[in-house]
Amino acid sequence: MLSRKGFTLIELLIVIAIILILIAIALPNFLNAQIRARATKATAELRSIGTALEAYYLDWGVYPGENESTWSEQSANEHGLKRLTTPISYITSIPEDPFPAKLNANYDVGELRVYY
Repeated sequence: MLSRKGFTLIELLIVIAIILILIAIALPNFLNAQIRARATKATAELRSIGTALEAYYLDWGVYPGENESTWSEQSANEHGLKRLTTPISYITSIPEDPFPAKLNANYDVGELRVYY
């Protein structure tokens, strides 16, 4: 009689099917956990920006960029949230968006206009 020393094809297919079913159950939960973590991070960062803006307002009597007469890309970089980091550090750094856009928008902020 022949001794059996391996798995049959059916046994291997059953094991692979079980593994795939477990992955199909676990993967959506993992992805939802990532989204919840990003949302929590965004909420915390927005709260810290709000606190920094209020502290800036208490020190200076205006919000950053409020005295600017025009809005351009240069003023957005030099003023606004950058003022919260220098010369007095209200926040350590400007946080990055945890939900980055997948679009590639190439436009200049200074060129945005509204026509009536």
